[in-house]
This record gives sequence, C-alpha cells and structure tokens, in this order.
Amino acid sequence: MNHFVLIESNTTGTGAIIVERLLARGDSVTFLTRTPEKYPFLFFKDPGLEVRDVDTNCFASVIKTIQEIHSQKPVNAVVTTSEFYVPLVAQVSTALGLPGLDPVAAQTCRHKPSTRKKLRAAGLLTPDFYLVTGEKEARELAERIEYPCVVKPPSDSSSHGVRLVANSNEFMEHYHDIHGWKENIRGQALDGSVLVESYLEGPEYSVETVTLPGCVTHVIGVTDKYLSPEPYFVEMGHDFPSRAPKAIQQALVETVLRALAAVNYTFGPAHTEIRWTPRGAVVIEINPRLAGGMIPELVSHAKGIDLLQIWMDLLLGLPVDLSPAHENSASIRFLTADRAGQLRGTHGIDQATVIPSVREISVTAKPGRMVNRAADAYDRLGFVIGAGPDPDLLERHMQEAMETIQLEIEPLECVLQT
Repeated sequence: MNHFVLIESNTTGTGAIIVERLLARGDSVTFLTRTPEKYPFLFFKDPGLEVRDVDTNCFASVIKTIQEIHSQKPVNAVVTTSEFYVPLVAQVSTALGLPGLDPVAAQTCRHKPSTRKKLRAAGLLTPDFYLVTGEKEARELAERIEYPCVVKPPSDSSSHGVRLVANSNEFMEHYHDIHGWKENIRGQALDGSVLVESYLEGPEYSVETVTLPGCVTHVIGVTDKYLSPEPYFVEMGHDFPSRAPKAIQQALVETVLRALAAVNYTFGPAHTEIRWTPRGAVVIEINPRLAGGMIPELVSHAKGIDLLQIWMDLLLGLPVDLSPAHENSASIRFLTADRAGQLRGTHGIDQATVIPSVREISVTAKPGRMVNRAADAYDRLGFVIGAGPDPDLLERHMQEAMETIQLEIEPLECVLQT
C-alpha cells in the first residue's frame, strides 16, 4: 500500500477521480486543504482517506505538516491536480527527495510571461506580450497597441479573466478589473500585474504529453478544442484524437516538443495549448499537469491509455506502458447557459443517455443556481462524453445529445421581479 499526499485539487473531474482511484486500489490518501468544504468527494467515509486543514498557500506550513505525516506514515508521493498548486508541489517533492517536476520549470510554466520569454529565446513564435503593472504604463500601451488584443491575468486558470478587447476603453476597463484583484480564487495574493498579448488568429489545439525519467517526452496525441464566441475564450468542447491534417498535427507536435525543452520540462504529464496561425504554430501556454476538461477520460476512451494511472506509477518510480490498446475517437461537449438567470431544472438526460455513442452525461449545476452565459470554465454546468470508431457518426450523436438535453432557465429579469 502506497501513501499519497494531495495538496488541493480540482473540485470536480480529475480531482475527485484521483482520490477515488487511489482509494479503490488500496492506497492511502492524506488530503491537505485550506477549504475542505470545496470538495464534496471528501465527505464520504473511507479508512484510507485523511483530510488535514492546512494553509496550503504557505510553503512552511505545508512542508512542516508533511514532515510530521511522513514521520508517522512514510509518504511515497506528493501530487496535485490544481493548476494553482503545481509549483508548491514541485518544491515540496524536491525538498523531500520525491519524484516530481523541476520547481523552476513548474514556476516558469505557471507564469505566462516567463514562458513567453523562454520560448522566444529558443526561437519559437510567440504573440507580442507586455506585463503591465501600473496605470500610466497601461494608458500608454492602450493608445499604441494594435486592436483587437487579449488582456488577461498572468497566472490564472480556466480562462478566468481572459478577454478580447476591441479598443482603448475596453482595454482600460478590463485592465482595472484585473489590476484590482487582491487574490485569486484559491486565496493566493496577487500583485496587480496584467498580461497583454497580441491576438492570435486560427484554430486552437492542445498536445498531451508525458515526460519520463531522463527527460524523454512521449506524445500521447493532439486534441481539437472548440471555444466560445469572443470576447471570451471558454473551452466548450474537445475531440481526441485531432481531425486536423497530419501535416498540421506534426507541426504542432514539433513546436510543443521544442517548447517543453525550452522550459526544461523534466517530468510528468503536460497539457500544452497551441494555435495554428497564418505564421505557423504558436504556443499559448504550457500547463504542467494532466489536462483538465475531462481530456484524460477522452484519451482513455479513444486509446485505452490511462493517463492518471501512468502519472501515479511515474510518481512511484514504476515502469509505464504508453502504447495504445485500441484506436477510437472521443469527444466532450460542455453544457452552458444561453442567458443569465436561475437554473430551474435539466430535461432530456434519460433520452440523451441512450444515444449510441454517448458514454457519460454529468450535470454539476443544481436547480436554484444562478447562471450566466459562459465567461470562463467556472460557468460550465455539465458535460456529455461520447466515443466510437467512426468520428463522423460520433459527431452526429454528440450534436443530437446536446440538442436533446434542455436547460430550464428562468431569465434574470423574472428572477429579480419575484
């Protein structure tokens, strides 16, 4: 039996799956969090699960707690599925002599301007970018930059705060919004800096990789990504493997491998988002973790490759098998509101479940929740996953399922009148 320490995680999706999977195979899990109430899956009783209330935004508190835990029950691996805690986990793993990503690489990937600098130094294409820290600098840039451009936080997640702006007024309005944030959704302090980038035209993809000990990177595949209407960049669906022309996929893969080398990516899974532009492949960001958005589940349906199992085995120093067991296609589409209001109910799930290619339907939003048109991934209300050998048939079945499921939303103006 192995002992895993989790430092926070996603509140749903992979976060819940990793705990369930570890406990099911007989491992023990100590979960460190500053907000246990965020995680519904922590409240089921299991003798292998212990939850510790710790200030996970403080390295000293975390390392002290883990050292105490280790003295009582040896720790085999430290891990997180949360973007916000990847650098901390890398630091802790290094301090304890456990397998993990190089801390400098983790921090470089987490901070998008640092990623941009490394990629540009390696001769890779990047958008023009500016890290703005003050009012005067922001106003000067707003007057001279080419529009549209993207204004976003330099180290966030789930497309939170990412927005396309069309003119200087929109630029300054969104700059003030982000600049005014004192902390992120995880309570980590922010310094008020704002990242501004030139707009990249073209379809978006991601490349899923696993870097083995010895810095050998294995490409799992390319994912097609479907985004919400601008000015937001919410991921509304994924297809795996990609249906893009093979030449484009090869160029994307080659660029991502160069990018990972440029940031000295040494260990574990990575989810690199990239656009195919008129100039070629341009990396948007390197996420030093498993992909979110249920992409690991798509990989499992499509290729029979269990990325979560592979990651756990890597952390334990065990050999891994990355060869596919089969070749199918898999897709996910996310449920979102088409208007602001209150969710009253969800209809058509039973009918959608029996559509041949559908493998899973999940509605995470409960009736009574206030909803909005999606501005970031936190506004997604659920998903449909499908898989099968015929990608065209799968696409038709996914469209049928999405049309069958109906969200009953009382418009906001009606809610306000009651």
